[in-house]
Amino acid sequence: MHLASTISRGARAAEGARTTRTRFRAAPWTVACTVALLAACGSGGDGDGGSAPSPTPLAPATPTPGPGEPTPAASATPGASAMPGGPLPALRLTLVAAGLDLPLFVTSAPGDPGRLYVVEQRGRIQIVEGGVVLPEPFLDYTDRVSCCGERGLLGLAFHPDYASNGRFFVNYTNRDGDTEVVELRRSSDPLVASPEPVRVFFTIDQPFANHNGGMLAFGPDKLLYVGTGDGGRAGDPRDNAQNPASKLGKILRIDVDRHPEPPPGNLPGADPDVWSLGWRNPWRFSFDRATGDLYVGDVGQNALEEIDVEPAGEGGRNYGWPIMEGTRCFDPPSGCDTSGLTLPVLDYGRDAGCSVTGGYVYRGSAIPGLVGRYLYGDYCSNRVWTFRWQDGVVSEHVELTDDLESTERIEGLTSFGEDAAGEFYLVSQGGAVYRIEAE
Repeated sequence: MHLASTISRGARAAEGARTTRTRFRAAPWTVACTVALLAACGSGGDGDGGSAPSPTPLAPATPTPGPGEPTPAASATPGASAMPGGPLPALRLTLVAAGLDLPLFVTSAPGDPGRLYVVEQRGRIQIVEGGVVLPEPFLDYTDRVSCCGERGLLGLAFHPDYASNGRFFVNYTNRDGDTEVVELRRSSDPLVASPEPVRVFFTIDQPFANHNGGMLAFGPDKLLYVGTGDGGRAGDPRDNAQNPASKLGKILRIDVDRHPEPPPGNLPGADPDVWSLGWRNPWRFSFDRATGDLYVGDVGQNALEEIDVEPAGEGGRNYGWPIMEGTRCFDPPSGCDTSGLTLPVLDYGRDAGCSVTGGYVYRGSAIPGLVGRYLYGDYCSNRVWTFRWQDGVVSEHVELTDDLESTERIEGLTSFGEDAAGEFYLVSQGGAVYRIEAE
């Protein structure tokens, strides 16, 4: 995902307003490419002139088991219900915090439900408590992070036992522009982290400045999943995504207590950290608390954005890039061999947006009618959709944009977020975090 870096916040806000008001025309995507350097724009090739105006769910693809021994399905979060809720209620966005600097992600820490932690691209993690951004950041890595464009402090994950061990993990591009995934610790002051890394798990050479991925999340197996882009440029020129020996274009999976020893179930014959391959830029992904299924939003090249769903514990899959972009052949442009590939559950074209932002399956309690629904959106258009994934089929696919007034309020939908109670948030690159509530 490419992020704004060359204009002031005021200019970004003005441009965001112009873009959202005219989101169904062709011109705003060109403007967005110039202003925000979006991953799905300017990547080579022509735009998708024939795309449908709304995301299109696909017929369920035949599951493609990964090579080697199957991995037992991990247990989901205790107490989370997989049963769907009632009718979808009217929703609204409520402002939680403003005045943030290029926020990219929001989460809460286990055992710390009263606070939100907001990742800022330039290298800070801010704490929001009671609707107020605390004066001192939880972490300040601005002197270690290269920013901006698609670089910066990109991901944060708290250890499942953070309340007792104070361990957390960040993903960022260092001053050389390369990806680092490191472990840090909370200091004696619970509102401030110790800045020195406890451990650097790996540094990944980035051949180009874009497609850095950045997402971190612990799965229900208590292993850390790491999203990496294909290394950049148009069309994955170094074929990283299909190269099992490369960490680029992958979702990695590591045991933070035993690394570099690979956990059982990673892709045989590949780099020891590889869980799945064939990704272009999996900017945001999440695990369903009730089922353990993995939902991934993978940013497209110049035609299609996609959402993928991986059943719990079924690693070793190939998601197709750059053989395919969404459900279409990319390299070669026609007649591609799709055998052994896992197709997305839905994709959408340029009439709906140009850079997908993956979200979460709602398992909170405040909005019963939202339970079991997955929410996702688009960074360029600021549109938001929801669907259910049941028995391998997308159902009840609904757009929430007008209900949430997201095109009027969001200035670059960089991320969704989930707090300890399972309630949902939207992050606006323009500097705000909003909570989704029932009206």
